[in-house]
Amino acid sequence: MQSFLMTCLLIGAQSFNHPPIITSEFRPEYFLNKISNLALQCQAYSENTKYYWYQNGRKVENQIQITANITSGYLRITNYTKDNFGVFYCVAENDYGASVSPFVKISEAVLDKFRNIRPLSMKSCEEYDHCKLDCSYKPRCEPHDACQFEWTHGIGTQNTVSEDENIAIDLDGNLHFLNVSKDFENKTYACGIWNEQTRTLNKGSSTKLFIEASTYGTSPRPVFHSNICVHLGKHGVLQCLFSGTSMSEIKWKNKRGLSISTNNKYRTSQYGRILHVMNVTYNDEGSFTCETENNLAQTPYLNVTSPPVFPENGKSFLTTNFTIYSEEFIRLTCNAVSSPMENHPVVTHWMKNGSKITSFQDFSIQLLENNRVLKINRAVIEKVGGIQCVTENSEGIAVVNFLINYVGDNRILKGPFNLFYLAVLVFAIGVLVLIAFGFFNRKRCYQKFMPLYLVIRRRSTDNRENNYDNIAIQ
Repeated sequence: MQSFLMTCLLIGAQSFNHPPIITSEFRPEYFLNKISNLALQCQAYSENTKYYWYQNGRKVENQIQITANITSGYLRITNYTKDNFGVFYCVAENDYGASVSPFVKISEAVLDKFRNIRPLSMKSCEEYDHCKLDCSYKPRCEPHDACQFEWTHGIGTQNTVSEDENIAIDLDGNLHFLNVSKDFENKTYACGIWNEQTRTLNKGSSTKLFIEASTYGTSPRPVFHSNICVHLGKHGVLQCLFSGTSMSEIKWKNKRGLSISTNNKYRTSQYGRILHVMNVTYNDEGSFTCETENNLAQTPYLNVTSPPVFPENGKSFLTTNFTIYSEEFIRLTCNAVSSPMENHPVVTHWMKNGSKITSFQDFSIQLLENNRVLKINRAVIEKVGGIQCVTENSEGIAVVNFLINYVGDNRILKGPFNLFYLAVLVFAIGVLVLIAFGFFNRKRCYQKFMPLYLVIRRRSTDNRENNYDNIAIQ
């Protein structure tokens, strides 16, 4: 029975003539440098599918440094040129229409030079006090998660400044001596940035540190806290720094004022100065509190953001089937949402089978509600295939594919089955139900009617014996 039902479902699924269903998942952004290659494969659930890649709205033509395979769906970038950067997407096409993949941004991995490098500058700080050296004129470094600040002292880049209980580098790249002493005097310090992907280190201006003698220590005080923006589902890092001679342990509280302990959600590092928040959700947004035992406190803020997402699956890519009967028109709603504290996403354009819809003058297709709703009149429904909505906010792009299945006026069919397969399926299920009912009730029927059968048989036997006796006497 299970194999029969599965066969019917496959037959029915094949009778649903729709554009390809794209199954590929991509990162929102990829970074390339001079020594890196990139291969992305567009895959879809469909037969006889052709794949076309687009860059900034134009179809990718095969060249030496970039190729797009119409059969396998592979986009390959083998040679680094600035012409290969931009926004890419794939269109998967069959006889019934086309679907559009998630949009992908391909950018350059880069570490620029420091700007306005000055001659050696001087910095004077008081002994036992907090001393801060700024990392000025920082260059552009991408991707951000591959970049790290490094401070060095002396000539060259070999003598790296290590963080400890008294030395810290904040998330803006500045160097802090939380309780500076004469040990740091007359040394030259320079800020640098390391890019792990490009494997390059750039160094900025140098500063020579002088320490003024003092006999009194200063009381601890707050000197730095971070306010950061983190994408939904990523890893957030908050930081607090306190100065002074009697540095105490730093403890953290969440936005509800509850103490934070190390678990799968939170962990601390660098003597408690950094709080790691794992798998960030919208509920994590708000002010956290870092405080010391002597009641000093700061409130770093965690802002959670994301590209537009669809409520149906919580992602920036959605495919949905849309079955049409005899309606005069249909309404397709692009209902992507942004983070709770951000502006609503903007619908940039609608597409039909992967091509941008540019004209709405014939009223067969209309835009409503600030472009969020597309109204399609019945006259063109049968020829629609796939409709796509592209929406974006400051953090990225989201795409939804509406795969139109036009059934017509036959409202008996509520799915992808035609009438013949539906009748066969109903008949087969009925027969199997009857057989199963008889099998499970056979014993019950036997127990119920067997005593009556035995009584009738016994009486019949007695009558025959009586007849035989009569015959013998005669």
